[in-house]
Amino acid sequence: MENLDDLPRGELLALKEILLTGRTRDWALATQLINDDLIMGSPSSYLKLTGKGRRMLVRGSPSLWQMAS
Repeated sequence: MENLDDLPRGELLALKEILLTGRTRDWALATQLINDDLIMGSPSSYLKLTGKGRRMLVRGSPSLWQMAS
């Protein structure tokens, strides 16, 4: 990932889903987020946001609040 300020909406939504449930339906995206050090797996097989992932979710939150036209 070149610039973390430019996380696509899909990645932000995946971070939000992982924060709320510890899981995601998109394992390819989860692998990418793990490689980007935004999430990590735990021994109980739940996914967790890293500090970097939490910061990116908070930074991107306003874009999640906007309603699609």
